[in-house]
Amino acid sequence: MRRAFARLADRWLDRVLASHRVIVAVAIALTVLSIALASRLQIDSDLRALLPKDHPVVESLAGLERSFGVIDDLRVLVVGGTQEQRHAYVEALVPELAACPDLVDVDHRLRSDFFVEHALYFLTNAEFEELQEHVLAWQHYEFCTAAPDSCIDPPDPKAPERLRALIEARQAQAVRRTGFEDYYERDGVDAQVVLATPTRPSSESDFAVRLVDEARQITAAVRARPGPWAGTDLEVRIAGRYVSQAAGNAAIRGDVGRSGVAGAIGVLLVLFLVFRSTRAVLTLLVPLVCGVAWSMGLTWALLGRLNLITALITTVLMGIGIDAGIHLLGRVRQEIAEAPVDEAIRRAFRGLIVPLLVAASTTIGAFAVMATSDFPAFREFGLIAGLGLVLCLLAMLTVFPALLRLVGVKAPPPGRAPGRTRRWAKALLRRPGALFAVTVILTLAAFQGVRKVQFEQNARALLAADDRASLERDLEITRRIFGDELGAGYLLVDDLATARRVLDEARPRHAARLQTGESTVSRLVGPTDLLPPPSVDQAARRQAIEELAEALPERALARMEAPEAGTPDELMTARDARLLQKMLAAEPFGIDDLPPRLLGKVRAPDGRYIVLAYMNFDGGNIADGVRFIEETRAYSGDVGSVFVGETTVYAAIYQLMSAESPVILGMAVFLVVALVLWQLRSITLTVMTLLPLGLALWWMCATMGLAGLRFTLLNVPILPAILGLGVDNGVYLIDRLRRAHSVEGLAASVSETGSAILAATATTMVGFAAFLVAHTGGLRGIGQVAVIGIATAALAAIIVLPTISALQVRRRTHRRRRLRRLSRGGGTIPPTTRAPP
Repeated sequence: MRRAFARLADRWLDRVLASHRVIVAVAIALTVLSIALASRLQIDSDLRALLPKDHPVVESLAGLERSFGVIDDLRVLVVGGTQEQRHAYVEALVPELAACPDLVDVDHRLRSDFFVEHALYFLTNAEFEELQEHVLAWQHYEFCTAAPDSCIDPPDPKAPERLRALIEARQAQAVRRTGFEDYYERDGVDAQVVLATPTRPSSESDFAVRLVDEARQITAAVRARPGPWAGTDLEVRIAGRYVSQAAGNAAIRGDVGRSGVAGAIGVLLVLFLVFRSTRAVLTLLVPLVCGVAWSMGLTWALLGRLNLITALITTVLMGIGIDAGIHLLGRVRQEIAEAPVDEAIRRAFRGLIVPLLVAASTTIGAFAVMATSDFPAFREFGLIAGLGLVLCLLAMLTVFPALLRLVGVKAPPPGRAPGRTRRWAKALLRRPGALFAVTVILTLAAFQGVRKVQFEQNARALLAADDRASLERDLEITRRIFGDELGAGYLLVDDLATARRVLDEARPRHAARLQTGESTVSRLVGPTDLLPPPSVDQAARRQAIEELAEALPERALARMEAPEAGTPDELMTARDARLLQKMLAAEPFGIDDLPPRLLGKVRAPDGRYIVLAYMNFDGGNIADGVRFIEETRAYSGDVGSVFVGETTVYAAIYQLMSAESPVILGMAVFLVVALVLWQLRSITLTVMTLLPLGLALWWMCATMGLAGLRFTLLNVPILPAILGLGVDNGVYLIDRLRRAHSVEGLAASVSETGSAILAATATTMVGFAAFLVAHTGGLRGIGQVAVIGIATAALAAIIVLPTISALQVRRRTHRRRRLRRLSRGGGTIPPTTRAPP
């Protein structure tokens, strides 16, 4: 097999070297075209992009947006100052915001007059009878107060107070249906909220950025005007999901630029340190640029976008795409002292083609396994990285040798003589038994770190630190004002009857879960809650109200005509009487009679409705979000959609990732084992090759646990890639170590291959380490896990494989010495210790 690959490599190289100028020219042309295509790539920072399009959460969110247009709102928080100053500023701001073409509506107050005036229709029959009794008692009190001599039964002096208390209770009950009496504010909170409805959803990143910029300009311009708020501490902040989307988009774009520069500088630095030759570095960089550019151009053609995980894929490709070139160039520079350039290239390719292809296949295979996943977070990363690595490998097998033929190869400087580079390898192999014991002890001790590693349950840890702090600060204010009104799951239903049926079936189940303390839902609300209960016959209630109106005392009616007269108590009673008069004048109503602004919050333009499940937990908590999905799934019934919101997106990603990760990791392990076994044709050597990878993953988890680092929604998908990348070290080392039959030979093999491994590992680590300069916590977490995993994989391979090989060599040496002593002494060689023929 090796000879067949060698012959194939020779034929391939003959054609490449013979047409090296044409290959370089074509590669440059393709690269320019690919860069032009790649420039059209967009970064989709919406977390929904990590879920399949046919996922129930994604489909339900899409249905909501189709029906309601937009379900998110842009919030303007007016903080500080006095209440009068805030009101004045808001009244000046609202017309300016309403004129913004990207806003459909601006809502700054939701008067509850409608429900106060119609409060009598929401009373149960028992409550209405209680009201009737209080009105009759008040009537008797007024009659006896006006004509005490005509009163037979003594009046109840507390009758007006009791009636007033009942009316105020019904008024408060009516206010609770909207949550506010007037402005969006709450006693004890020095802030006010304005809600604006945009024309497009927050998932459109470019629109979110433009809208937030426009809103900030408008609020700042109004704040700068003369007015009651001038010179005060009044502060205006833009908040909501549009701000989070805009901030995340800006952070990711900044991270792409910073990480790209950091990755390029890091790769250059590593190459210069390893090869100490500008020519060598340039001959490696040209095919690397070609491969990365081809990859991104193909990504645009296949996907047209990047997601949160693949946003920095170019730095990853820079790190892993150059590995084959480093190994090839290292071998060519070794051969150049004994052969001309063409022959040195052939020897290098002939000697490395098998381990190079196997090592590349394990990594590409891991990415290919990821690309088969239904989880876009896995699939798109695997697809882009896998195709990218194939194209980078193609560039290294075509453009790279063509360049070497064109510009030549510079021999290593004298200071890099093999004798000096083997010193560290000899030191490593001097006491393999002691090193093996230390490795075992450290591996066992690593359990303390492994047991501490956790998954990050706060989804907001994926944001940049500043954005997270600002978001949580603004959320705290909105929670204090709205309570749980802004944290809910939305269920889209076809009609009012379905909404009532869903609520009637869900509320008993919810009540049972509340009693056991197992519910993640504080309350269920629907459009039918804005209507009288079905048990109330509105026509009969209207007749009863008319009869009650006839019982109003004439004295109270007179005070209504002249409210300035009378004592303060009488005036208060008069105000209550006027409110009661409005209640008595209200007519029966239906869903279409609700205030348009309120109706628009529960009914879509296409006639469909929403049912809301308000959460009793922080929407950023993933574990509670999973429980919320599981609980509300039972409440949604057979309506064809599920309760959805921001928290359900996080939870759905977690659920899908939890289901897909074991499968993808298992398939990746199986593929890696199969490829290594195919190359080595030995179970023992295969186990040796894979052992460092298993240790590396163990050490990686231990390091994360001790350092307080956590797995997240974004860095778990990188684990299959670490498997494919980590096994490469063992493939290259075993290919050289199995041919060494002495400690000196092992040292030579380790120094030659180990140097290339360290260089390739360094560039790969640099590619992922570029994530560490990212401001967003999610991208930074990818870099942390990848760097630790790749570093521990290289460390485990360089320590474990030479140590085991040295122990095996020493054992064989001791056996041969024993056999020689036995043969010189005339003894009989035991059958189990006979030397192999």
